[in-house]
Amino acid sequence: MAVRRCVGGVQPLAGIHAVRTMQTQTKTARDHVLEVEIAGEEFYKKLAQTAPEPLDEVFSRLAAEEHEHHETLSKAFDVGNIPVLHESDIADVAHNIYKSIEKDRGMSKDMKSLLDIYIQARDMEAKNRDHYFKLAEEEKNPEAKKLWEFMALEEHKHYKAMDEMVKFVTDTDVWYYW
Repeated sequence: MAVRRCVGGVQPLAGIHAVRTMQTQTKTARDHVLEVEIAGEEFYKKLAQTAPEPLDEVFSRLAAEEHEHHETLSKAFDVGNIPVLHESDIADVAHNIYKSIEKDRGMSKDMKSLLDIYIQARDMEAKNRDHYFKLAEEEKNPEAKKLWEFMALEEHKHYKAMDEMVKFVTDTDVWYYW
């Protein structure tokens, strides 16, 4: 079950100066990261529609998390405080799904055929994670810095989920057609 956690504790950004700082210093970053989160959501929704069961659940969850990231960041930029964020449990969910496939049914050829897409998704998450860490490193506002660090760690969880999927698909010896 996901844990609700507020980045930086329960404190909103401190004062109007911090709000203005976050809204002005990160204007370029704002537009970029909101676009990245929307693109990630759309990407995972498409994968959820084409992925065989039960992998579609992993992609549906990733799409929902990207949507939550977009909403959270949008509010943080518009209002100037950092709302409560859900800590992702996607890596655990994905791990359990992979183990259940391995235990119960083995891997279908459909899953293997999507390997290049899984690799692309994993690489996209690594790029997003690294970008958020860079934003955190450059951020002057301590509360905004915590937000970027949290987002980087969330993207890292997505990366781990996709990396495990790639490893699962490439390491599985049991193949058959469903």
